[in-house]
Amino acid sequence: MRIQAAVLRQPGLEPPYAHSKPLEITELDLSSPSRGEVLVKIAAAGLCHSDLSVIDGSRPRPVPMR
Repeated sequence: MRIQAAVLRQPGLEPPYAHSKPLEITELDLSSPSRGEVLVKIAAAGLCHSDLSVIDGSRPRPVPMR
């Protein structure tokens, strides 16, 4: 199934992020739920300070990060 996801491709870009756009909203393939799993539709999500630390590069993580 196809889903929309925010993908971090380049951490450490300068704010404001509305201009530098470190996150890309894209479609990805997601496997259907397996036995014992459920599919949950998320209508909205927020960012916490830990997320921003990964985006600004102060908490390095491998990219692309989905």
